[in-house]
Parts: sequence; structure tokens; C-alpha cells
Amino acid sequence: MVVRGQFDTELSRLKNDIMLLGNLVQKAFQDTMEAIKEKNYALLDDIIINDKAINNMELEINEKATLMIAKQQPVASDLRKIIVCLKVSSDLERMGDLSVDMAKAAKRLKDKKELQHFEDELLTIADKAKIMMKLVLVAYKESNVLGAQKIAAMDDEIDKTYSEFIQSIFEVIAVETGITEHVTQLAFISRFIERIADYCTNIAEWIIYEVNGKRFDLN
Repeated sequence: MVVRGQFDTELSRLKNDIMLLGNLVQKAFQDTMEAIKEKNYALLDDIIINDKAINNMELEINEKATLMIAKQQPVASDLRKIIVCLKVSSDLERMGDLSVDMAKAAKRLKDKKELQHFEDELLTIADKAKIMMKLVLVAYKESNVLGAQKIAAMDDEIDKTYSEFIQSIFEVIAVETGITEHVTQLAFISRFIERIADYCTNIAEWIIYEVNGKRFDLN
């Protein structure tokens, strides 16, 4: 019982670390979109610099999880929980990288007031991704399979909105000159947001695997 209790305590701490990592990633994403909205380029630089903290935390989680496997030699169901910790932390770190990619792309944006409606549409897509990120972290914390399954429907909606957005902005390129660079960066940013939504879906799949021991493709 002592060994079981020790494992549960260490696993709980590991999941808490992942939630802290998730909070950092959420903040990076939210700050990036806020910087784009407010044209706050100084904040974009902070986001790029602060990515190191996300990378370091993911490495610490990996080290703790590896040490748990070595020390505890967990049975199959417990090993599955540790593996999911590793997978979720990896997906979160990649989401942090995508926020950095967005920040770098946003620094190349020019002040094109005639394209403000496209930026507004971009922020709408981002708002949906923010909700996905928040809900999938809650589902992970609570090992909520039903909550995880709902993420897939949200991802489908973002995929649809993203496709429509890309089509609309490149229709503008076809008829207007002098906006190609700006529109291209908006396209990059929208793609990074869509990838963040995909990683949320990946995490949802890992939640289901942790609880049921089976992998389901929600994409």
C-alpha cells in the first residue's frame, strides 16, 4: 500500500505539472492573439523569449516521468498513465512552439486597415481554439472521456472555418496588389491556429487512451 500510495502521489504531482505547463501554453497563445489585435509588437518579443520556460518545463516533466518508470516499474495500466503524461506534455510544448511561430509571423504584418475584417475573422478562429484548449485541459485533469470526445466536433468546426478563411483571403490577392505579404502572414497564422486545434484533438485522444486503454482517431 505504501508503494501504491507513493505512485499515486507522484502521478498526481506529474499531472499537476502538466496543468501548469498547459497554463503557460494557454497564456502564450492568448498573449499572441492579444498582441496581434492590439498591434503590440513588444509583447510578441516577450512571447518568443518566454518560450524557453515552456521548453524547460516539458523537459522536467519528461525527466520525472522517466524516473517514475525506472523506480516504480509500473504495471500496464499505470504505465499507460505515465505514457499519456509524456504524450500530452509533448503536444503542449508543440502548441507553445506554434504560438512562437505566430508571434514571428505577426511581426511581419503591416498596418493594412483595409484588411482589418480578415484580422477580425482570424481572431474569431483563435477564440474557438482558445475554448478548445481550455476544455481539453479540464478533460485531462478530470480524465473525462465525454469531454474529450466533444473536442473532435469543435476541431471539425475550426477546420471548416479555416478552409473558408484561406479561400477568402487568397481571392483578395487575385484582385488586389500590394497586400500579398500581409495576407500571406495571415494565412500562416491561421494555419498555426488550426494546428493548435489539431493538437488539442490529439490530447483528447490520449485522454480516451488513458481511461479506456484504446486509441481512437478523433481527427
